[in-house]
Amino acid sequence: MIVKRLAWLLLLGLSACSTTEEQVVELLEQMAAHPIDSPGWQDAVDQLAAIGRPAARQLVARLNPDLYTGEDYREFRDEHEKLRTGCALALGRIKPRGAAGALQSRISDAYTDSERIACLWSMGEIGYSQAALDAAKAQLEDQDPAIRIHAAIAMLKMDDDLGAGEIEGALASADDTLAQTAMQGLEEAGYFGAPLLMTLGARAGPNQSALGAVVAKVKDKLVAQLKAEEPSHRQRAALALGQIGDPSTAPALANLLEDASNQVRFSAAAALAEMGQPQGTDFLFEALRNTDSILRANAVKFLIDVQAQSGSVEDQLVAALDATDPLARAGAAQVLGQAAVASAVTALITATADEVAEVRANAAMALGRIGSAQGRERLEQLLDDRDATVSYYAEWALRQLGSG
Repeated sequence: MIVKRLAWLLLLGLSACSTTEEQVVELLEQMAAHPIDSPGWQDAVDQLAAIGRPAARQLVARLNPDLYTGEDYREFRDEHEKLRTGCALALGRIKPRGAAGALQSRISDAYTDSERIACLWSMGEIGYSQAALDAAKAQLEDQDPAIRIHAAIAMLKMDDDLGAGEIEGALASADDTLAQTAMQGLEEAGYFGAPLLMTLGARAGPNQSALGAVVAKVKDKLVAQLKAEEPSHRQRAALALGQIGDPSTAPALANLLEDASNQVRFSAAAALAEMGQPQGTDFLFEALRNTDSILRANAVKFLIDVQAQSGSVEDQLVAALDATDPLARAGAAQVLGQAAVASAVTALITATADEVAEVRANAAMALGRIGSAQGRERLEQLLDDRDATVSYYAEWALRQLGSG
């Protein structure tokens, strides 16, 4: 009798049910009839996720707070908890953007832990929205460390590492459940979690071996994502592989040097350069000499990132200040300045005497950005340069040095 009445409640509000709606209702009934995490409950979640977007509207409807008041809610409290938890997990696998609002409203301490954790997980899987991120941040203040770690992981999946300390603390704690949750979250975060994963993996701690296994799994997933249809996924995967730095991924990255997307090509080249692979370095320095201003700008941007991340192109940049092509000389000076390569000051001072004004101007700017007093005398001489742009940037650079 209870099951029949619950089925009626699940149907309530639906008119002229389609076959899909009826199937969803049957699965919701199955979910409500089995304990959370039991085989029957998990099977219902799996089948709902497999239906996908056609099921999303009904799943979101089950999160409606109006359903959780009155006599029916009091009588079926356990069943509703099973439904909310399972519906939230299924939505996280379906990833409909429109579900974020309903999910973020169910993560406060007014709900059970199982529901809150399921909703936080799904928010992370669906991805960034400012409202979802703000809602997850608020849970970092919760008294329950399990809620805090799930909130931190959800934020990491939205490309925000404000909860990194919570993840680090979980890995360093004696609580195996929290540590396992943190590692699972780092694995699920994929390219968003790669920087933090590599940072934590380099530190001594009780879970270093397990973190190494997570890195291996993430690496394999990222290599697979290099073939993703969406260019942004290929780009992010390439950059994350550069941070991981495993040379075994170089052939897969090299395949992207011919990608249709500029950002993907340059990201793959940057990843290869960070690993010290010549294909990547050659690609970026060749682009630095390109007459296409967009390609040159990309080369500068990614060489700055490579130098800042790994320092692996410093010698090539200094050498490029003597290149035959003035575009290469000007670009190298720009990168050295923006990456603040202090060891390049002497070479940059020499470059301020270049016959090409653009090179002199970039060298002057670089000296200002690096901020070494060693360049002051030469910059003062450039105030009288025959090119107005050069003298302008020499004056700017001297202001960066301050009085001395």
